[in-house]
Amino acid sequence: MNKLFAQLTVCIVAFLFCPSLNIQAQTIIKFDDLHFHSEFEKLAINNYLNGKPDTLEIFLSIDESISKEIALKRKESYRNAIQQLIAKKVNEKKLNKKIRLTYSNIHNHFLRKYQEVEYFPKIFETGIYNCVSASILYAMVFEELNIPYKVKASATHVYLVANPGENSVVIETTNPGIEKQIFTGEFKSQYVSHLKKSKLISDVDLKSKSTEEIFEEDFKKVKDADFNNLIGIQYYNKAINKLQYNDTKGALDLGQKAYFFYPDEQVKQLLYTCLAFHIEKCTFEKLDDINYLAQLSRFETVEDNIIVGIFNNVIHNQLQYTDKEAFCDSLYTHFVSQLDDKKLIKELSFSYNMQMSYLYQNTDKLEKYILKAISIKGNHRDAKIIMKNHVERKLFNLRDPKVLLDSINKLEERITHRETNAIIQDHKLRALLELAYHCAEKKKITECNKYLLEFEKSCQGPVEKQMLYLSVENAYRKMAAYYYYKGYRTKARTYVNRGLKYIPDSRILKAFLN
Repeated sequence: MNKLFAQLTVCIVAFLFCPSLNIQAQTIIKFDDLHFHSEFEKLAINNYLNGKPDTLEIFLSIDESISKEIALKRKESYRNAIQQLIAKKVNEKKLNKKIRLTYSNIHNHFLRKYQEVEYFPKIFETGIYNCVSASILYAMVFEELNIPYKVKASATHVYLVANPGENSVVIETTNPGIEKQIFTGEFKSQYVSHLKKSKLISDVDLKSKSTEEIFEEDFKKVKDADFNNLIGIQYYNKAINKLQYNDTKGALDLGQKAYFFYPDEQVKQLLYTCLAFHIEKCTFEKLDDINYLAQLSRFETVEDNIIVGIFNNVIHNQLQYTDKEAFCDSLYTHFVSQLDDKKLIKELSFSYNMQMSYLYQNTDKLEKYILKAISIKGNHRDAKIIMKNHVERKLFNLRDPKVLLDSINKLEERITHRETNAIIQDHKLRALLELAYHCAEKKKITECNKYLLEFEKSCQGPVEKQMLYLSVENAYRKMAAYYYYKGYRTKARTYVNRGLKYIPDSRILKAFLN
């Protein structure tokens, strides 16, 4: 497992998140993959996705201890702030004044202290905030007051742009004063002027965006995000924090939700890292544990042989215990049910069934596994050898020709592999010859001839295998002897010649011709 894990592990980059993509159809994390730390969180996310969004609740639900009662108090506080703005008739103000008034009132009502690592619920408890949680708060308020805005995300920062366009206003929520000290208005103007002279921005940008917005986008390489992404960004920040404290399972649970709402490359890298770490630690004692490997398989950069190798190791470890065979079958079935890649399913199925075939060699349990394996790769050397040995062992030890023929007929219904069918055919010929021999011994001549005719219909020429050589010799010798001692020598010679077609060098049969 360690060797495989080394192929999976990636360096954890010290970042918060990277340029955003709008939320899209998920291919790596599905809703059923999500793990919820509370019923409150589960209900909040379910409601949000099912068209009954309570945006306050979904952002509060990142706190494991939040309850419905606490959420109602937070909602009351939020509604009071909105009512204060309505009482000041902000909706009657011109847009930019409305933005400034809203910004200052919300800031004074809720925000007390900036702290780099913090989450949305703390705003209501202590007034501590960071750029993500404050942006969430302003986005909710802007939605309610119909203030147009955009969400912007860079490698280390999130902020809003209110009234996007030439007169846009950047809603900066970081520690007041720091940015003003570093990037003065004069610096920003000079920077944008340089971009213009260097033809690094278009006239369209100059007309449609303010100097501040152009500076923010270019200098900090920000990209558009949206409201849904803010849910994922908050989960992402908490996942990073968990990972820094080696809580890989906690980081993974949060990373899954982060990617579900914010399917971004940097979030994807975090998720990949968390999965790799957790798979390395996981003992796969529970059926659902294999879901983690299914998620890892959905990364386009993870090769099929990595997934197959990890799964083989999981099965190998489980098979060290004699009571885990049925559990292994369940793991395999559950795992494959989550895969969409037909090529991977084929490789995984072959590998698993071969692994179980090696385990069950020389037992009756072997057949169901080797049949599946050889149906996938009929030319695989080991599969062919195991299949051949299984059929030979199963049929060679059957001494009653009627039981043998019945077993062969059942095998023919299940086995379509050409080379294996050739082995089965040889044993079928042996069964027909032995049945003919026994019938001749009991003087059931008509029945004996019926089996010989069936043999002749199925066998085209001289036989090479010793097993069949002796059976041909015995059956036709017995019939020739019967007619010879009855005095029907011509009839006896007929059976001799029929037998010599298959064993032309038989001295015993030729003796009847002298």
